[in-house]
Amino acid sequence: MPANHGLRTTGTHTGNFGKSKVKGKPGELDLTPEILNRSTLRIPSREEAFARLAEAYNTTTDPKLKADLWEMLRVRIATVTPRKEAPVRRQETFWDVVRRER
Repeated sequence: MPANHGLRTTGTHTGNFGKSKVKGKPGELDLTPEILNRSTLRIPSREEAFARLAEAYNTTTDPKLKADLWEMLRVRIATVTPRKEAPVRRQETFWDVVRRER
């Protein structure tokens, strides 16, 4: 068995440890100039985006997707919902106990 156990750990490190360099395929994405045009680009508001997430959560049947959507919605709900402050309980001191017993 070779000393490197099949991993390439010598030479120039490119970030692709243990496998050959991988090139992206630029023709795979459908990013035409019409799609990337600023005048036709519409980014939804935050409320609309989370409404779409909630709609996707309610309509999907994929359990993994549903779990991921719920995680995003849970964080959103936690940031929007005001926290209930716990009532401050005063720590009873020794002299409070003495005063109560007298």
